[in-house]
Amino acid sequence: MAMWTMRWRARRTALAWESFGEGWVTDAARQLKLEPTVHRADYGQLPDLSKVDFEDDVLFTWNGTTTGVRVPDGEWIPDDRQGLTFADATSATFAYDIPWTRSMSPRSAGRRCRATRAATAC
Repeated sequence: MAMWTMRWRARRTALAWESFGEGWVTDAARQLKLEPTVHRADYGQLPDLSKVDFEDDVLFTWNGTTTGVRVPDGEWIPDDRQGLTFADATSATFAYDIPWTRSMSPRSAGRRCRATRAATAC
């Protein structure tokens, strides 16, 4: 539900490498009509995270529970990003140390974090 309440920037990027990420891409593209740039990887692999443009709002799953593949850490998310990072980190919060200052703290233009059981965005 959090995706439907967000005020998205003009440019959006979505990442997918397993079924949950693909579901988010489908929701963003077909239901919300966001027309995101999509970075995909084969099932069980990560997309090239260095290609993510953080001028965009970025939507991704932290932990691909159907594959066991997850982002390695938060170092790929720049501190000075302009876009919002919107991560489904539900299962990851129980299994890994999440770098909250990179992925879940308020960023540019006075945006505020919004959290639900399924996702946190900042």
